[in-house]
Amino acid sequence: MKAFMKKPSMLFRLGFKAWLLSLCLLLLFSLTACSASPSTIKFNDYTLLDGPILDIPYIEEEEAQPSFPSKIAGSTETIDANGIVHGVTPGGIRYTVHGRGVAGGAPDKVTLCAVGDQLATSMSLPIAARYAGGSGYDFTPFYREIAPMIQSYDLRYINQETVMATRGGYSVTGYPVFNSPDNMAQTIANVGFNLVNFATNHTYDLGKRGVELSHEVWAQYPELMIGGSYLTQEDRETVHMIERNGITFAFLAYTYGDNMYGFGTANMPNSYYACQFDRELITADVRRAQQVADVIILSIHWGNEYIWEPTWQQYEWAEFFADLGVDLVLGSHAHIVQPTRYITGPSGNTVPVVFGLSDIVSGWTLVDTIFSGIFTCDFVRQSDGTITVENLLWYPTIEWSNGGDVYVRLLKDMDQATINSNTRTSDVNNDYNYLWNMIHNMGMEIPIVW
Repeated sequence: MKAFMKKPSMLFRLGFKAWLLSLCLLLLFSLTACSASPSTIKFNDYTLLDGPILDIPYIEEEEAQPSFPSKIAGSTETIDANGIVHGVTPGGIRYTVHGRGVAGGAPDKVTLCAVGDQLATSMSLPIAARYAGGSGYDFTPFYREIAPMIQSYDLRYINQETVMATRGGYSVTGYPVFNSPDNMAQTIANVGFNLVNFATNHTYDLGKRGVELSHEVWAQYPELMIGGSYLTQEDRETVHMIERNGITFAFLAYTYGDNMYGFGTANMPNSYYACQFDRELITADVRRAQQVADVIILSIHWGNEYIWEPTWQQYEWAEFFADLGVDLVLGSHAHIVQPTRYITGPSGNTVPVVFGLSDIVSGWTLVDTIFSGIFTCDFVRQSDGTITVENLLWYPTIEWSNGGDVYVRLLKDMDQATINSNTRTSDVNNDYNYLWNMIHNMGMEIPIVW
């Protein structure tokens, strides 16, 4: 025993070294684990020990954002070559998602802007031809001053009033039977819009073939979500969504009727080339969308042309949309500004309704028809997971020229003399006073930024 104590055996020395090495490794793994999980230590994907080893507090650098259950959890999904998600829920609802995982411009909200009709008329076509240098048409320069503002928003809406069918041999024509240059779709993409209404009273101006040719044009711009017109019944019944900051927005669109076939789904060639006002079908569309989307945005083509006050039919439909529980209604067709108001349905639900966005580009020379605006709002997720529509604003705009180029300008960025110098408004003597009185006296229920 004394000899053993004076000179440990080789076996003892090896055992002691192994024990010491194990202790060092254990301490090293403990320190490493503090930067990962406080309850599990992992090394090369193997769990070595459960529970903290050292009494070192776990500190989060940022407060974790609350997570909310997805309405499409458990769905079967594929992703196409354009990055668009195609899915089917366990209950059989088909959907698409544009922009899966895309962050918004701000982490605490999703922003939206909306403008009215883009029209290729007998007045705007010569201007666009000049912009193109005599070879075709270019509508993009109309937006040169407002494009930066539009591009600063997450969701960007426009109404494409007319078909684009020149690839089928149809000539470019204006009112009353429209056929617009194919590259109007390129303008929409260039400016940065991503939500496009294509359900209007002019969708069938060239019959079914015009619709089909237009969709060939749209197919070249997969970043654009087209609402209200589809090539199949299955596609109409697919919920098309766009995602920002983890919030999904379904986009549905409808028109009161059509110049070619009249009114009502029963008079149309089908129920999907141009989605008509039909309470039963709209209800089915909205209920389907509510099962998979967080927010429902409606684009509605309605009202009397060149009348700023909404009709009783518009109010009746607005109350119906409110009772369906949609989140926002964007209106077009009147070709002049109609007010934005909060509409409450019989059930007590309230929805903000932009009754008329007017024409953002038309080329006309009557002040009411070139006076328009940019509507904006925020979608904000609350602590309980619900999403509210907040900060609704109206930015008045007008097509403006001093005798040279014609383009859209924000009234807030011009002084009184510049507004009055517009050569496109010969029917009004004092543009500034006329426009100020018009927009402030029509009963807007949201702030006007001017």
